[in-house]
This record gives sequence, C-alpha cells and structure tokens, in this order.
Amino acid sequence: MQNNQSIMQISENKDGSAKVLFRIRKAEMADVDEIMAVMHEAKNDKEHPDWFVSDDEEYVRTHIEEQGFVIVAQTADGSVAGFFLIKYPENREDNLGTYLDFDEEQLSHVAVMDSAVVCCAYRGNGLQGHMLEEAERLLDTDQYYYLMCTIHPDNQFSRHNMEIHGYEVKRTALCYGGLPRCILLKDLTESGKSPAQVVKSSKQ
Repeated sequence: MQNNQSIMQISENKDGSAKVLFRIRKAEMADVDEIMAVMHEAKNDKEHPDWFVSDDEEYVRTHIEEQGFVIVAQTADGSVAGFFLIKYPENREDNLGTYLDFDEEQLSHVAVMDSAVVCCAYRGNGLQGHMLEEAERLLDTDQYYYLMCTIHPDNQFSRHNMEIHGYEVKRTALCYGGLPRCILLKDLTESGKSPAQVVKSSKQ
C-alpha cells in the first residue's frame, strides 16, 4: 500500500525568512472550504483573467471522493497553501483525449490533471511541481497512462513546470467556451515499459 502523504521541508522563503514545512497530501472533505478560498483568489486575478477557469464547490467535492482526487499543500499551521485537482473523465465531453483524436480505448485510459493553484503568499516554493509529483505517485498507472492538461499559451511558468515533468504540447485549441489553451500530454507508454514501471522508475 502506498503512503498517502509526504512531508517536504523548504529551506527558506524567497525573502530568506525561516523554514516552512509543507505537507503534500490527498485532500479530504474538511479541506473544501480552504480549497475554495484558494480558488477564489485565483478567480479574482485581474492581471490574467483568462488563465484560470474556476469550478464550484460541488465539482470539488465530487472529485475528492468519486471522479478523481485532489492533492493539497498544507502549511505548518494547517492551512491550505495550494491544491491540484485530478479528474477521471466520465464522458467524451470531459475527456481531453478527444482533442488528439483518441479512440474509445485510449479515452478510457486518460486522466486529466485538471487545475492547479498556489496562493500568492506561497508561490516560489515549487509547490505546483511537488503536488503534481504526488498526484502522479498516487495514480493507478495501469488504468490511467495518458496524462493530460490544458494551459493558457501565455502561462509560461505552468507550461515549463509541466514540460520538465514530461508533458508535451500536442496542439492548441479553443476550450472552456472559447478560451485558447495548449493541450499537453504525458504518454507513459512511450518508453516501452509498462505504465506502472515508468512512474516507479521516475521516482528512483
């Protein structure tokens, strides 16, 4: 059985202040209010209003328990510093594989790295990458081995973060009611190993 949480020690903040301990773990229902507060902050980003499409509380609750899971980064005082929501698509409309003309068999093996947000106060600590790594560690990679996400073309930070974790831009399309998005794919079958072996070897 896999350990469902990991501890990460950050040496210092950007300003050189004291060490901060973050816990990267699966979210629980008790985290929903704080997850929604983080999402609300991102939704109100006036500088880049098209970069993030927010979800409602019901959507978050559904993906904590049923149609995926959520990873949170928790501070030493117990507050949620960020979250990463992973979705198991229930139908073709929710499945990013349709943008790459996947067949029905391929679509059944897609997991969507759906949304990631880190509070402004905690950016610069690499939390998005650490949450992504934990999400991939917890995925059933025998079932889900086409990992996909969307990123606004101008969001160079998120794009770079996903690319250094093995995701590749496959095309650009209009999504979410007409917003431009890069469609990224991490294909765990391309190395010739089984999907589970690929993820295991990447953690060693």
